Parts: sequence; structure tokens; C-alpha cells
Amino acid sequence: MKSLVHIILVFYLSALYTSIMAQPGNIVVFAPKGDKFTLFIGGNMHNSEPAARVEADNPGGPMFKLRLVFPDPSVREVSKQVFNKPGNTMYFKVDKNPKGVYFLESTSSEWMDEGVAKETTATPPPPPPPPPSDSKSKGETPQTKNEPSKSAKSNGCDNPMQDGDFTAQLIDISARPFEPMQLSAAKKMAETHCLRVSQVVLVIHVFDSESSRLSFAKFAYDHTYDRDNYADVNDALHSQKSKNDLDKYVAGKTK
Repeated sequence: MKSLVHIILVFYLSALYTSIMAQPGNIVVFAPKGDKFTLFIGGNMHNSEPAARVEADNPGGPMFKLRLVFPDPSVREVSKQVFNKPGNTMYFKVDKNPKGVYFLESTSSEWMDEGVAKETTATPPPPPPPPPSDSKSKGETPQTKNEPSKSAKSNGCDNPMQDGDFTAQLIDISARPFEPMQLSAAKKMAETHCLRVSQVVLVIHVFDSESSRLSFAKFAYDHTYDRDNYADVNDALHSQKSKNDLDKYVAGKTK
């Protein structure tokens, strides 16, 4: 009799666990004070533009990793290993400690500071009309919106990627399941397109390992439009050794 009860209990618990896992729930990461960030869960990017609140599907599994990258490349990214709670909405707050360093913590609900909430719900005013251009009368070719000026170019490639095309490629790279695959796809994109320094920095933030970050930083140099600004890439690297290594590599290229 006891063995029968035990078997029934095992089946019941198994069915309950399966039911819970079938309803993974959501992940909500928010910054009450309006600080904007890009969210990565398990290596997958979930917002193409920095935002103060990002919601994503629970990735499932016993645990997963949250990683936040901020628009300013000099700001250190935040990561957190999370024990999963399938079937629930999990909330994580982004804040700063007294020293101004970002951290991520679990909360039971979400909220935004009053001023930020008003700002996020307000309808933004329409953009002003562009000023009239007389480039046609002067025989000049108007510059595209996303293309840097030619004065920013230093013997780099021509025609840098437009933001929309780059974002689509970046999402595809971050969705690759393993970092070697992400690095290979990133190098292929750099080789077949022309990147700007700001785009190189965003790609570097996809990688968890410093070796992959440095490898792409070196590879992308020959495929970057505004190489005069390549020192900005150093801020995306974590260790001073990697920064020195990249400086040495770039110096060798410019001799």
C-alpha cells in the first residue's frame, strides 16, 4: 500500500513540475531612476535600443545569467547568475551604490520614480523639420544621416553600415548559442561590411570572455571607418593587459 502511495505521489509531483516548466513566465529588468541599458539573457540580446525597462520571456532551465550593458562604454557592465523560478514573473532592479557603481538585485515588484514615470508616459514632441538644403544647386551630394563625415576617416573602409542593418546583424550574432559561433559571425560581418567604432564597441559587449573581446577588437581594426577614434574601443575591454595589447597592435598597424 505504501509503495502504491509513493508511486502516485511521484507521478503527481512529476506532472506538477512539468506543468510549471511549461509556463516559464517573464523576466522584467527595470531602472527606477531611468538609467538606460541593453539586456542580455544567456548571451541573447533583448532590446536593440537602450531602455530603462526591458521585459523578456523566461529562458527556462534551473538557472540563467543576466548581463546589462550601458550606452557609455566606460561604464562597467553588470552581470548576475539567477536561480530560476519557472511559472513566475521575476523582477530585477538596476541601481547604483553610494560609490556610483551599478548593481542588480531581485525584487518582488517593479516601480519607477515619479519623474521618470511621467517622462516615459509623455508623448514626445514631433521632430523639427530639416533645414532647407542647397546641396543640389552647388552640385554636392548630401550626406546620409548615419554616415560619419569624411574628416573622421583615417585610411579605413568606405560606406559604414547603416544603423538598421547593423542592429539586425547584432541581434543575429547575440542569438548564437555559443561564443565561438558569435565571434565567427561577428568577424564575418566586419569582413564583409564596414563598421564604425561605436558599432565595434557594441559587438564587443556581446562576448563574455576577454579573449573574444580582444580578438574581435584586433580583427575589426582593418574594417573600421573612423579609425582615428579607435582608442574608444579600449573602454570596452576589461583588463589593462588587453588594453595594452590592443594599443600595441594598433601602433604596429599605423607604422
